[in-house]
Amino acid sequence: MDIQQAKVFGYLIESDIQVNISYNSLINIKSLISEKKPNRLILRKTMMRLFIYLLENANNAVIENEEILTNVWDKHGLSSSSQRLWQVMKDLKNKLIVIGISEDFIKRVEKGNTMGFRINPHSVTPIYYFDAQNL
Repeated sequence: MDIQQAKVFGYLIESDIQVNISYNSLINIKSLISEKKPNRLILRKTMMRLFIYLLENANNAVIENEEILTNVWDKHGLSSSSQRLWQVMKDLKNKLIVIGISEDFIKRVEKGNTMGFRINPHSVTPIYYFDAQNL
């Protein structure tokens, strides 16, 4: 099987959290056993799009605000603004903490004229699948 034909199913974050793109959901695998924390979280469409965009671009570089606004809001016919980005990002970070992702997983970066966010790529592992019709 050629990895070029693989599609991204989701991501594994910090070895405990599975992100399922199709269902806009995050599952804490450890809490399925312990049940101490909520084990499943459903994100709204725009919030999931924001999260996936950050994960797809988690190469330890700063993802600038304007790039995020364009790719998460504008290209999908939605009205973007810095305030909207701030609010959705704040809500996203709070939800991630509840499901068990560390508080500093998404870091805000303000350096000179550059304002954006960064994710540690070492905490993110893509999960691939092969379309059975193409095998």
